[in-house]
Amino acid sequence: MEQAYTQQKLRELRALVSDGDRIAILLQDDPDPDAMSSAMALRTLLGRNKLTTPFFSFTPVTRPENRTMVHLLEIEITPASTGILDQFDRIAMVDVEPPYFGEKIHRADIVIDHHPGYTQGNAQFEDVRTRYGSTATIMTEYLIADQQHISERLATALLYGIRSDTVMLSRRVTEDDIQAFTHLYPLANFNLLRQIDRPEFPLSFARVLSRAMARIKVRDGLIVLHLGPIERDDLVVQLAELCLQFEGVDWAMVAGKLGDNLTIALRNQVIGRGNAGEVAKRLFGDIGSAGGHRDMAKAIIPLRAWREREGSTRDSAIEARLRELFTIGVLAHEGLEARPGNGKGVI
Repeated sequence: MEQAYTQQKLRELRALVSDGDRIAILLQDDPDPDAMSSAMALRTLLGRNKLTTPFFSFTPVTRPENRTMVHLLEIEITPASTGILDQFDRIAMVDVEPPYFGEKIHRADIVIDHHPGYTQGNAQFEDVRTRYGSTATIMTEYLIADQQHISERLATALLYGIRSDTVMLSRRVTEDDIQAFTHLYPLANFNLLRQIDRPEFPLSFARVLSRAMARIKVRDGLIVLHLGPIERDDLVVQLAELCLQFEGVDWAMVAGKLGDNLTIALRNQVIGRGNAGEVAKRLFGDIGSAGGHRDMAKAIIPLRAWREREGSTRDSAIEARLRELFTIGVLAHEGLEARPGNGKGVI
């Protein structure tokens, strides 16, 4: 662990924050476990409570396991607005950086993150360690360097944050992540972790799943499904992850209409040169928000923009076009050619 560096950054952080400051901790849209646990750790580190240092996000938590985490660990996240954030003395961000929000925010004072790709110099205090697998690892180092007591609740959150962002210590993991995980392991509540891992699903998911299973086909190692109107966007994510478990599947794309948007989830087995985030950006970056990691990505496209580019928002037309785009986009990305009978089989 970078203890000397962390202690220096801790001194800088505390020099910036006054006892009377009201601090807003802003999380990315649809906050994930790494972000939520890091926010909890920062509030503990500063000796604050939910009244003086509340958590904010512009959109709510949607994924079932993340909602279960919020419920079991009693995490309160308030809907953000530009006006509300402007009322605080300091705005802190964890697991995200100011450019992500565009014009929604007017300033950032504290930034702690591990994501690459951002330019620095957007906040008075910055600690961005791009080689780390999670921001929760950075926050665990802060707590250890400060000799803070890590409660069972906080340890459970941080452990889950590290585990989820590194896919159980298998993606972008460093020795620092492993050391933080090892430190937190005996402090966490594993009964709570098991409950978070097994969230409840609405009955509507069973009906969506039943319709989708009848149409699944695997071609060139790819599954493409469009579910039509959906109640929650996490359903496309869950189904994409399920599709990836079928024999012969290297890539899965699942889409659904949520309100005025088309939500698309991509998953892959990280085979060859495949990069889900790059594929999502290439296919959909010009008409919506698209990006992600090597093995998982997401795109949110206004239906209006889809219609302008593709000509139709009928469900059957969307699925056919997604299959065409996905097949060409993925195989071209991997240096292959789309062809019938690619030896992957058909379900």
